[in-house]
Amino acid sequence: MPKMKTGNEIRQEFIHFFEERGHKYVPSSSLVPGGDQTLLFTNAGMVQFKDVFLGIDKRNYSRAVNSQKCMRVAGKHNDLDDVGRDDLHHTFFEMLGNWSFGDYYKKEAIQWAWELLTEYWGLDKSRLWVTCFKDEKGEIDTDQEAAEYWALQPGLSQEHILFYGRKENFWEMADIGPCGPCS
Repeated sequence: MPKMKTGNEIRQEFIHFFEERGHKYVPSSSLVPGGDQTLLFTNAGMVQFKDVFLGIDKRNYSRAVNSQKCMRVAGKHNDLDDVGRDDLHHTFFEMLGNWSFGDYYKKEAIQWAWELLTEYWGLDKSRLWVTCFKDEKGEIDTDQEAAEYWALQPGLSQEHILFYGRKENFWEMADIGPCGPCS
């Protein structure tokens, strides 16, 4: 049985994997976001790039990788009910992310995710499942594009591609702002 990796090893390997693919490592921003009145705490890895996604900021790189310190304790992204309200659990975590600012999109992101999980980390392909977005309200198109790219990944069973709605497979920052289907 292979040795279990530490959290630090997983973090470093993730960052290294995407640096090898041309991503610039961007250190975690503060847990308390400065200059953003919409958040009490940083609750997702994309928070430090929010202005880039909104088109009001630019970076001198088009690919980024980060490990962002996050906490979810109120509002839309409240994890307290999931972890429990006691002295043994908390909602602090680090979110690993790879980001493209107009450089690549679903095809490469899905291919690299599969490569990272199955080739780099050696996870058993037969035990992996993926999800894509299908709007239960019928207002937003089904993310068939992501499903088609997942179907191309070697060793992924077609029965392991599932569709879920807004709660599970749609991200959005507050009630407005960056949003979209996720996979």
